[in-house]
Amino acid sequence: MNTFRIILFVTFVVLLSACSNKKKCKVSGEILNGEGKTLYFQKLDLDSTYSVDSVVLKANGKFNFSVPRLEYPSFFVLKMSENNFITLLADTTENIEVIADASSLPNSYTVQNSMGSSYVKTLNRKLDVTKEGIDSLVNLYNNTPEEETELRGKLREDMVDVINEQKNFVFDFIMTNPRSFASYYAVFQRFDDETLVLNAYDKRDFNMISAVATSLDLMYPESPRVKQLKNYVLGIRYENQQTALQERLVESAKEVKTIPEIAIENLKGDTVKLSSLKGKMVLLSFWASWDEKSMLENKRLINIYKKYKSKGFEVYAVSLDRSKILWESAVETNKYPWINVSDLQYTNSYPARLYNVKQLPANYLISKKGEIIGKDLFGRILDEKLDDLLN
Repeated sequence: MNTFRIILFVTFVVLLSACSNKKKCKVSGEILNGEGKTLYFQKLDLDSTYSVDSVVLKANGKFNFSVPRLEYPSFFVLKMSENNFITLLADTTENIEVIADASSLPNSYTVQNSMGSSYVKTLNRKLDVTKEGIDSLVNLYNNTPEEETELRGKLREDMVDVINEQKNFVFDFIMTNPRSFASYYAVFQRFDDETLVLNAYDKRDFNMISAVATSLDLMYPESPRVKQLKNYVLGIRYENQQTALQERLVESAKEVKTIPEIAIENLKGDTVKLSSLKGKMVLLSFWASWDEKSMLENKRLINIYKKYKSKGFEVYAVSLDRSKILWESAVETNKYPWINVSDLQYTNSYPARLYNVKQLPANYLISKKGEIIGKDLFGRILDEKLDDLLN
């Protein structure tokens, strides 16, 4: 009888343990060559990252972390140091297994039993390859003499192609996995600290972001991340509505020769207002690093700028670039001496829409009184106009 009770008790404990395990999400595995080093397990919330657990690895490199059953798909990090980590996308009670080398977790890891984590790995690997390609092209561009305009133009086109290829990859991924939180992750991937892969102010990109928000809202309406994404989409829609309203006001204002205000950031992140130049003769210039005609015109404009700057002439140059990397590279490489600003919204640039720019390059000449007195003046024609006005 006692033996029966013991067997019954052991069976009860085993079943209780099994039920308990089903209420947890586990991350376990092996970190090679990590003996004596600390492995951190962290959770990524919307506004912060907090430590869940950590372990000092032994010779066998084994680790085992767990959290209570997840109500929504969540992002976690396995980290050896600030620059040596991997991102996991866990769901409910997954039992995720990771094997990696301590020297470089992101370049060595494999992940099993977690589709979301596999998707995140795919997205990161593709983006890493793209960023390497952009860096390589930027280096080639910077080392190409200015007089080799054809080659420099080709390199700029190649950069745009690489960026667009990454965007198309993200589009395909989202279309295939619209209800995966990995698509949420893809929406907020970045080329650098300031440049998202998907530009919410580009109509095609915005439609894709909206599709992710709508799809995830059907599955996880109470998820904080889904609510954040919905608010992000609604915010952009509101801005677009306000922009459309502003454009209508601008059309009305043209009748009374009012100059629409522009206030956007320069390369240092400082906001520069067009109105701050009142009292000077201003050339409001629209260009882009990817547009060969713009680059050629800017080269001619440098000499004109130097000729008339001391007489009260200024250039307020608005770039229609999407990538800060390309914009900054063009400005610094060519040493453009004037005011350089951009909202990095490509052809959806607010200032360009505000001034009804249809092609590049484009410009407006603004008098010292703040009135538009010329449009699309280039090279010798601009030089002669400024000579009449400033001499």
